[in-house]
Amino acid sequence: MNIAIFADVHGRVLLCFALCARWQRETGEHIDLILQCGDLGAFPNPARLDRATLRYAQRDPSELGFAQHFTQVQSEVAAVLEETTCPLIFVRGNHEDHAWLDRLEAQTDAALFAVDAYQRVWCLKTGVPYTHRVGDEALTILGVGRIGPKDAHKAARAQYIQPAERERLRSLEHVDLDILLTHDSAQDFVTRGYGMADIRLLLDRYRPRYHFYGHTGKPLDVRPDANSTTTSCKLTDLHWDTRASGKPLEASGMGILRWHSRTDQRFAVVDAAWWREYTMGGWIGRRL
Repeated sequence: MNIAIFADVHGRVLLCFALCARWQRETGEHIDLILQCGDLGAFPNPARLDRATLRYAQRDPSELGFAQHFTQVQSEVAAVLEETTCPLIFVRGNHEDHAWLDRLEAQTDAALFAVDAYQRVWCLKTGVPYTHRVGDEALTILGVGRIGPKDAHKAARAQYIQPAERERLRSLEHVDLDILLTHDSAQDFVTRGYGMADIRLLLDRYRPRYHFYGHTGKPLDVRPDANSTTTSCKLTDLHWDTRASGKPLEASGMGILRWHSRTDQRFAVVDAAWWREYTMGGWIGRRL
């Protein structure tokens, strides 16, 4: 199966689907699943934006893409989505409407719950393994959403991993884990003193084949984890290169994992000339 990977997209959810559709047209291959590392920008009500998202949205309305495109069915948006058949699975970042996501999560015991009007965007609960199957191929994903608190007195805030989620991780039974999908990085992996200790423990205990994460704002970083088994990957956020003419997408914002099994797989970053056709002011006008 082919899996598209994105780091932080901050509202540009429809752009993820448009890029996957373009990759399919250019390569003649099919994408079976999209994985997204949090900061999806899941704010169905713009009045509930956090301060940082509101500040960025004043400069770039695409930060409001989830509310604009995914809260009610629109024929133009549906036409873009119909170019692909894959679901998008994400973990929570620190910039989401967590109260709203909490209500949706409480309504199901399943690992995934849909958050959009089209049933194409699904949140993966922290600490609940999910196995995605395509034909005879399967891979098991574990998600860890939100971020780790830096100060104990702030730990109760919604953007930080919650006690019930940590309890799920502690009580997790053995699982043959292929992918760890998180928003935060492992503790001390990117910057000393930052990252989540829970993620470090999972990497050491389960040794997944890949760890995809976001949050740091850093550019592309693909390297082996200290456990000697996992390849850890931070893709560039799906942002615009505001220093370049036309403000195209920054490079290295999408990866493709061709997965058959733990011993037969290959990951590569999308590096194609067409990528820079998608610009801050142009991509929506061309498609909608």
